Amino acid sequence: MKDYSGPLRPDFSWNMLDKKILARFGREIMLFNQVHDRAIMPIIGSQGTMKTITDVAIDEWMGASPIYNLRNRMLHNINGDGVDVIMKGFQLDIGAPHMWLKFHFDVRSHDLGYFWLTSCGAYNHVRALTKGDKESETQICVHMEDPTFDATVMAVNAAARCIPIFRPPHGKEIPAEGPCRWTVKIENDIGLVEENEVTEIVRQSRASKFEFSDTRPMQENGAASEDDGGMIDYSGEFKRDFKLEDLCKKTLQLQVKEFALDVHLLQRACYHGLEKHLGKDAISGLLSEHWAAMAPIYQTRLRKLFAIEGDDMTAILKLLQLDHHFVPEYVKIGVELVDEFHGKFWINECEAVNDGELAGMLTGLWQGNTLGLQEAIQSINPRATVKLIKASSDANAKLMYEITIDPLAEPAPISDFAGLVGINGLNEADLSEHIYQY
Repeated sequence: MKDYSGPLRPDFSWNMLDKKILARFGREIMLFNQVHDRAIMPIIGSQGTMKTITDVAIDEWMGASPIYNLRNRMLHNINGDGVDVIMKGFQLDIGAPHMWLKFHFDVRSHDLGYFWLTSCGAYNHVRALTKGDKESETQICVHMEDPTFDATVMAVNAAARCIPIFRPPHGKEIPAEGPCRWTVKIENDIGLVEENEVTEIVRQSRASKFEFSDTRPMQENGAASEDDGGMIDYSGEFKRDFKLEDLCKKTLQLQVKEFALDVHLLQRACYHGLEKHLGKDAISGLLSEHWAAMAPIYQTRLRKLFAIEGDDMTAILKLLQLDHHFVPEYVKIGVELVDEFHGKFWINECEAVNDGELAGMLTGLWQGNTLGLQEAIQSINPRATVKLIKASSDANAKLMYEITIDPLAEPAPISDFAGLVGINGLNEADLSEHIYQY
């Protein structure tokens, strides 16, 4: 499938997509994690302080990145503990969406390397939003990045550190070579850093241990798959210009699902951080607002990528099938189109069901309500409602939802935070190709 413009397919799976659109979809999911952060951080700020935002962000990234970094290395049969392995981790990191953050790498030896950004969408967003406020730039590029960059490299080697050569805050002009440049160094006599307490909480989840179905023909030394000549894994030499299209299709299918699970792990860690800093009672209110702020942005991008038009029931069900929060295999979903105003959506028994009390964006569903799902659906059609029903013709269905469009109903209000999420280029970001420039 090159898009999803035809009729609804109840049997649709991400594996049906052709390689070109699958690679683009992978970059979109990487970008959707930026959508998540842009949505939740202002909401946290409305209930806490700038320090609260920083503390939750640190818990989120330090709580999840060591876990998904290891998962990606296992997926690609990447062994070793040198700087080249660290740089591969950055290339596969959900927090570094290709083209939105333009990373560049230089590996000098096992113990030394450099990376720099010629453009950083996250920094550009904060700089534009705050009109170059130095305190805000320091918050994201110093207070947040210092511990989280180190957590990322220490996932590969506990003796590794990221050392800034230059970085924000900047004056009126951003340096011509880009906003920041870093050294990655391994020094065996460096002091150890204690693991963030959220990391172990996330590590104990079923999500962190989940294994996707792997149908790749396993060959030695990362030999090409017989289907399209792409890499069956990334166990070979470090590629400065690595892009998702370099992978064979079956590996790319796994990587795209892995990206969706990485977003889930980050959101799971984020919500544990929220509980720690704002209290458990804050979660329900935040959850509803969080999804309402995110959904209009990522659904607009999905519509464009997959040529999905309209706001009818078919569009709603298609976009639920493509929603990265329902990670394929980990979350087993089904849809049924009843008529143009009625549809059904369900979650079958699967590893995701009741995988911990705080399960990121799935938290409300496991609590037996429609928090999050309601907002996602109303972002497609503001006159749609969703109701949890008990009756089910599918014996495997754990949760069944009835979706109704009432053309005469008052449209649901748009989140006040949604407008903040998509500004400063994210709505228009072109991820159709991954262009690497030395």
